[in-house]
Amino acid sequence: MASIIQLLEPACEVLVYPRLNTLPFDLLEPSRDIAGRRSSVLRRLALMKKPVLLITTVEALMERLPRPAEWSGIGMLLRPGEIYSEQNFEARFAALGYDLNDSPDYPGGVLFHGNTFEIFPAGGRGPFRVEHSGGRIRRIAAFNPLDQEVISELKELQIDPMSERAAFKQRARNKSNMFEYCARAKWIADADVPKHADTWLGTIEDAAPRAERDRAYVSRREWDLALKRIALLTPTGPYQGTPEFFKEAAPRKALRAFIEDVRHGDARIVFAAAVEADLRLMAGMSGVKADRAADWAQATARGRREASLLAGFDAGFVIPGRKPIVVITASDVLGSRAHQPQPANWAWSPGFETVDLPDLGSVVVHLQRGLARLGGLRSMGAAGVSAREMVRLVFAGNDAVLVPLAELALTWPYASELGDTSLDKADGSSWRPRRAAAETEIHVVAKELAKQMSQRRRRPAPKLVPRPASYEKFVARFPYFTTVDQAKAIREVLDDLASGHPMDRIVCGDVGFGKTEVALRAAAATVLAGKQVAVVVPTTVLARQHVETFRKRFATLGIEVGNLSRVAATAEARSMRERLKSGELKVVVGTLALVSKEVKFADLGLVIIDEEQHFGAADKALLSSLNRNGHRLWMSATPIPRTLAAGLTGLRDLSVIATPPVHRVPVVTKVAPLSDIAIAAALVREHRRNGQSFVVCPRIQDLDPMLARIHTLAPELQIIALHGKLSADEIEERLMAFVEGRADVLLATNIVESGLDIPRANTIVVCWPEKFGLAQLHQLRGRVGRGGIRAFAHFLTEGGSERSEKRLSVLEELNRPGAGFAISARDLDLRGGGDMLSNRQSGHVQVFGPTLYAHLLNLALEGDRDAMSALWIPELNLPIAELLPADYVQSEAVRLEIYARAARCRTQDELEDLEDETLRRFGALPSEAINFFAIARLRMICRERGIMRLDVGPDAIAATLLPGRTRRSCSALLQRDGNRIIYVGRSNEPVLQRVEQFIDLLDD
Repeated sequence: MASIIQLLEPACEVLVYPRLNTLPFDLLEPSRDIAGRRSSVLRRLALMKKPVLLITTVEALMERLPRPAEWSGIGMLLRPGEIYSEQNFEARFAALGYDLNDSPDYPGGVLFHGNTFEIFPAGGRGPFRVEHSGGRIRRIAAFNPLDQEVISELKELQIDPMSERAAFKQRARNKSNMFEYCARAKWIADADVPKHADTWLGTIEDAAPRAERDRAYVSRREWDLALKRIALLTPTGPYQGTPEFFKEAAPRKALRAFIEDVRHGDARIVFAAAVEADLRLMAGMSGVKADRAADWAQATARGRREASLLAGFDAGFVIPGRKPIVVITASDVLGSRAHQPQPANWAWSPGFETVDLPDLGSVVVHLQRGLARLGGLRSMGAAGVSAREMVRLVFAGNDAVLVPLAELALTWPYASELGDTSLDKADGSSWRPRRAAAETEIHVVAKELAKQMSQRRRRPAPKLVPRPASYEKFVARFPYFTTVDQAKAIREVLDDLASGHPMDRIVCGDVGFGKTEVALRAAAATVLAGKQVAVVVPTTVLARQHVETFRKRFATLGIEVGNLSRVAATAEARSMRERLKSGELKVVVGTLALVSKEVKFADLGLVIIDEEQHFGAADKALLSSLNRNGHRLWMSATPIPRTLAAGLTGLRDLSVIATPPVHRVPVVTKVAPLSDIAIAAALVREHRRNGQSFVVCPRIQDLDPMLARIHTLAPELQIIALHGKLSADEIEERLMAFVEGRADVLLATNIVESGLDIPRANTIVVCWPEKFGLAQLHQLRGRVGRGGIRAFAHFLTEGGSERSEKRLSVLEELNRPGAGFAISARDLDLRGGGDMLSNRQSGHVQVFGPTLYAHLLNLALEGDRDAMSALWIPELNLPIAELLPADYVQSEAVRLEIYARAARCRTQDELEDLEDETLRRFGALPSEAINFFAIARLRMICRERGIMRLDVGPDAIAATLLPGRTRRSCSALLQRDGNRIIYVGRSNEPVLQRVEQFIDLLDD
């Protein structure tokens, strides 16, 4: 709404004030994004000098706030030319709630370097870089953290507190409210606001005694007085929409006919789309080349017949008048192909990208020595030896070895945790036999994989292209915007279905990230192309949930969805099988009962396997046999290690949905000892805020004792028990009772792990979590927090092995949306990837680690049999420093990142790009940094010429070449000693210039 209003009236300043994403009195800090945006808006409202338009919610209006006058002098305003003091800035940023030495890829992070610092301020849309020199700020710029490129320069940058709570905690007694901030405002509210406010006030009143809630929230009396000042909108109003052309059999023809018709009515036409590409498509379909308008006023100016506008309207409309304005949007014309405007939302890193840079403290694999822990950087320097930084690797027996920075090219990430493997001996003796066997196996695997991939690409499969009008009618029933990653996954799946070759794609998306919609659209495309679809899930509970979801969506097309599982009645199952065989039934959802020999399909086009991590290797082989030459779509929030490795190595196509839904907030995850107090506190607290809870036990026999225990602890709670041995009807009846709110607690086994989507359920208690798998626990945690309200996951343990404690600590550490990928990767660390071509769990992926294994396998697939032997590093002995000064790049982790990236550069262009990026990030390069990149460039030159070792002294330069790389004849100025070429001669020229002259002589 804010972006559209800003578009319609650019002169209007629009502020969006979000509600806290916590519940009353839950004693939690809101997310840094929300807290920072609120703080920025409050400061601007308190000090505003011109009218603004404020958009907010009922919940936000209810909160007590610092008094407007208290914002005076709070925060910092940075301008070029002002005095800079790192010590002063650090102290002030810390006081404002910023995290010092934290990467600014999320609000609240500040990272200081030598000549720059980077900050992601409260309320900002992205990070900023501040350059300084001579004790003065010289430049302020917004930059893209992905490529470090400058987006724009600023004349000033406001730094607001990261939270109004942090900024004013000493003045907590002087509380105001939003009505004081906007004392002269005209208030307008949606028709449903009074009802919503009444519900929220009830939640507040149930959460705490009156005195406590009056200090934190507006009272009911205050709200009633404020409501008298608010003008309520009518529930409905006059609205004339434009046709949905994409639903027509011939959208282009319908669009052009509509345009011709409105032109006769003397209307003005505005084509609107969120991206440039969609405007071009609309121009082609409409046959109208409309001039681009800068804003709404220009687009609707008198005298204009047509205009195009970059605007995120989600549907077209008509503004009536003597000369009506007709707005035609990309959604009207392109349907699901239109790019939707994306609400502001921070996408967390999935922890799943195949980044090949090692982290401090992690386990790495050194190609010549084996597995070690990366201990960090160490500065070296002594009389007669040039200063340099070395990489400290810690091997078995706590033996530490310092290796040159260049050997980071041989050092690859292995795992965050060691898992079942052990560190190697520092001399490499324990590593070499394993490496040799794994290298041989990689070439065998590569040969077989290349054969399988080639066969799959050559095999024909039906080209499944749905009828556009019917498909768009199906898509239109999806009530949300697709996220960027979700839309990309849908496009990739549809392209696979239309390719004419069998699809074998994994869609990985965390719990609640929208995988089901990808499956629904794939199923719709398949059915509308005349084929059948089988959806296979691991449990009957999930099957029932999917059946309901699929039936609701397919109802509009008049397509029936069947359900076939082991608990289906005999007569019903027989009928389903007959209708599948005849082709009458197009979509079926079921468990492994679908792979029974009794089940035959008339024309099966697509098999969708949901929650793939629950199926064993034998089950997956059966599932693949359902349609050997057809299309298969696998889905998982936490893929098993072998599946993850298959996607990383390219054996299967991979789509990752890493963008969280807009309102998804992290689930507060707590690991604690199992006790009556812990159970009762969690359940009673959720009950008091009118919510529901799950209690999960590992075994059916644990349920009755736990039921009695909870009844004793909290007799006021209504409890329903659920497990897999109940009849199908009983399972459904109990589930529906819980969904409808007829119980406060659902006590169950891990039967509830997948499929349940209950927004009111926001607490889960897992008893004896050490008996569950890591991925299972993450899936269970995903049952709560699906409604945008802060949720809690309590893992109550009676203790166990050190390894189980480590697994549980992973869940506390990885609790953000998108953590499923990181948990899968950590599971890969702890369990190993297994062999690509067998059912063995411990394979050669575990020898090299998934990142290096994928790299070597890709080299082998490209036909590079000498990939490992080609990985050698020239040894350079130069009398100049090889390092980045610590006062230039202060963060050890960032220095390590630049060192590793420089070591991995394979071309001069790559190295120059890294040097330019370093200049942009940290300011002008000091002499040591200039030398560092020059040495990296020299090492590259030596490698190209086969120089294994280069020694530079005051009186001579010597180069040792690889066998066979020495020329028969060389310059008379050079001496030859076997594979060694020597140039004798003292010179006062700089070292690198002398080396350059020596290389020229070698090339002559």
